[in-house]
Amino acid sequence: MLGYWPNPSLRAGQAFRRPSGLIKTTGVQYVLMSKKQAVFSRIRYPEKVDAEELDAYLAAGWRCMGQSIYISHFMFFPARGGSRLYSTLPTRLALEGREFSKSQRRLWRRNEAVFQIEAGAPAVFDDEKKEVNSRYAAQFPGRAISPASGMLDNGAGGLAFDTREVKLYHEGRLAAFSFFDFGKTSIYSKQGIYDPAFRAYSPGFFTMLVEIAFGRRHGVQYYYPGYVVPGYPEFDYKHRAGPLEYFDLFSGGWKPFSGLREADVPVNRIRQQLELLQGALNAEGIKSAVLDYRFFDIRFYDSRPYPYLEHPVFLLAAPSSAEDICPLAVFEPARQAYSLYNCRFFGFGASHPGICRQLLEGPSQLCTHTVALFGRLGEGLSPEAALQAIKPHCR
Repeated sequence: MLGYWPNPSLRAGQAFRRPSGLIKTTGVQYVLMSKKQAVFSRIRYPEKVDAEELDAYLAAGWRCMGQSIYISHFMFFPARGGSRLYSTLPTRLALEGREFSKSQRRLWRRNEAVFQIEAGAPAVFDDEKKEVNSRYAAQFPGRAISPASGMLDNGAGGLAFDTREVKLYHEGRLAAFSFFDFGKTSIYSKQGIYDPAFRAYSPGFFTMLVEIAFGRRHGVQYYYPGYVVPGYPEFDYKHRAGPLEYFDLFSGGWKPFSGLREADVPVNRIRQQLELLQGALNAEGIKSAVLDYRFFDIRFYDSRPYPYLEHPVFLLAAPSSAEDICPLAVFEPARQAYSLYNCRFFGFGASHPGICRQLLEGPSQLCTHTVALFGRLGEGLSPEAALQAIKPHCR
């Protein structure tokens, strides 16, 4: 089991914005997510999330983005046009009994003498914050708040979360600020912005410390600083907050980051298992390809009831007839087993057989065509069982 997560049916959730407008429902049910229900990518636009609901979302590996909440265990980096797939690991810091380290106390003492610190007021994106954000954007264009309207607006003119703010003033001038979402037992750190003129004071990290201190004063158990990406160091600064835990996709629980091995990173394990199956197919003389899938997160922007593939990596085996059965294998992290499907590829100006042939024969390890699944050929399979289930459909 992966633990509790908000019911994906939306029938007993909050209000969610869809193309036709806001759909309101009452109450929130949490269902025990079975191994069949694991999803890698979803986004929701709630009208309101109360404190306990936010705690449940965060504990299940979800993250806040503006006034939306999403889950995404994999991403391509760099963010714009990146062609390499990575695992994004949700992280948290346990605050019970947590004291600042010696270096953190030193930074606090230095900055406390320089800045006036304000923390915990309801978040407002006013003119002074917009000015600091524009200065930050000039130096870090991909990290600033943009668009501003989405940070503190749920699409219905209000806030979905209890979003609070931290502000640092220097001689009456705003030098840095951050926004965080406040739950009953958790805090999610949304974003920190600062005037680059004060970069020497580590204002971005310091606002994180102020958020942590605020959480400790209010009995918060967990501080969530967002995700870390093994193998992509841009987000490693979050480890400075303290000994982080990460959400383990295979067990559905939280584990110490200090114990994470390279083989534990989900994308690595999934690839390794699919390459194991590929080796078995090669030994039988069956051609196959292990491919990263560009559109595994298609549910972020397409809610139509089509049977899209939503796995980040898959194995395509050379079919006897692509028009009949085109076998595709995925590795299910929660089950630690394979599932097999009959797939179809779609693309402008291209046919399914042509795309299938191109993926099997071409040098690229990235599939940039939409994949739909038409029937399951097997599930919960061992490598040996997966091999036997695939063979009858291959040349």
